[in-house]
Amino acid sequence: MKLYYYRLFAVTGLFLTSCVNLKTVNTFGTSAVAGLQQNSALPTTFTAVYKERTLADSLSRHPFNRIPVIGPEFTSSIRQDSLRSYQLADSLTLAVSDLMEAYFQAIADFSVTGSTFAPVQLKSPAFNQYLQGSRLKLSSDQTAAANRLFNLLGSAATNAYRRRKLSVLITQSHDDAQQVLSALVFAYERLADVVAISRDQAYGHYRTLLIQDPTLTYTQKRELAKEWLNTSKAIDQTQQSILTHVQTLKTIQAGYREVYKNRYLLKSKELINNIDPYLSRLKQLKADLEQFNLTNGRLNPRTDR
Repeated sequence: MKLYYYRLFAVTGLFLTSCVNLKTVNTFGTSAVAGLQQNSALPTTFTAVYKERTLADSLSRHPFNRIPVIGPEFTSSIRQDSLRSYQLADSLTLAVSDLMEAYFQAIADFSVTGSTFAPVQLKSPAFNQYLQGSRLKLSSDQTAAANRLFNLLGSAATNAYRRRKLSVLITQSHDDAQQVLSALVFAYERLADVVAISRDQAYGHYRTLLIQDPTLTYTQKRELAKEWLNTSKAIDQTQQSILTHVQTLKTIQAGYREVYKNRYLLKSKELINNIDPYLSRLKQLKADLEQFNLTNGRLNPRTDR
């Protein structure tokens, strides 16, 4: 998270013969990669939420269709199958994030203004492996878009694209990139839904204890109430962290639309004016996410990637 968004659109007036501003596109691509990589700083995953919920046997609702409700009355095999669906959902979000990181890194590499150029190295040899059996599937159109991006990146890494055909690359891949980004937005919105459900279930647990346990003393009830407030605050912050990442992804989408719209008629001053609002928005989102994840003066990114 060291590559901050305030660099996103601080650009100079360097142009291609195709009218694409190299420095602008390079900075945007690099900053988009940084935004996508912030998923590693999110405080939870589908699998982590699932495990927390099933430990207490309190999973009374499920956010995915066609999966049984999970509770103490179900067998361990059903639990394992449902856990697998959450694990596949995590695999999907990671795979799509990796794909889009590779894509925007390619955009940045093809627009580098120096003399050096490193071909794009794809992080995954196959995308479909992440889609098999996942409950959080891409649509057929989104899957096709993802595969086209892989093919395009592989071709661009070995052919003479770079400067003279950067605008062609953007033209060919923009719509596919937007579709895949939309799939990623949807996935993280569903993760936020999962977290919200876990809050409702935790509330039901504490409420039942407070109302139905006659053995609790006044002091014990106060402690339970305090514990619930702390739990609720932590869950709310987790959900807000995820929704902040969703807004980051949507801002990348909007900023890339501006790059696409101006790919032939791009002027440095015009581009900066058009995307300055996205600069401010991304800067604020970065600060918000850091604040949500701040503990004892330092960030605590996940280590389970």
